[in-house]
Formats: sequence, structure tokens, C-alpha cells
Amino acid sequence: MIALFKTILETLNLYLKLKNRSFYVDLVKQSKNKQKDLINEIEKLRSNGDSGSTDRADFLFRELVSEKRDIKHLSAIYNPTSEGSTNTD
Repeated sequence: MIALFKTILETLNLYLKLKNRSFYVDLVKQSKNKQKDLINEIEKLRSNGDSGSTDRADFLFRELVSEKRDIKHLSAIYNPTSEGSTNTD
């Protein structure tokens, strides 16, 4: 009976670890997509060249920097034992 209970707890623990990892992977994918969208929008605005577009591009660039910083912070929390470099720059 105790062995069954132990097995159930281990299975639950593994399931929750997998769920946590899946959540982390989804966050990283969403962040990368957002970063790509921001970069594309910044490039489009910079090519316009007018003052309003430049101001908007500057704002989006600051948002891009913030997004990269946030995902780097999340990577440190969710993936503390990662192998190799996790540089998202």
C-alpha cells in the first residue's frame, strides 16, 4: 500500500515537472514570436523615415529590449540547470 502511494506521488511529481517545462517552452515560443513581430515592425517604421514613425520605432525598440530581458529572467527561473549558453540576444 505504501509502495503504491509512493508510486502515485512520484508519477504526480513527474507530471507536474513536465507540465512546468511545457509552460516554459510555450512562454519562450511566444516571446520569440513577439520579438520577431517587434523587429519587423521596427524595420518597417524605420524605413518610413518620418518623425512619428521614428518615435514609434524607438518605443517598440524599448519594448523589444524589455521583452528580451524578461525572457532571460524567466529562463533563469525555469531553467536553472540549462546546458550551454541561453543567450537570447
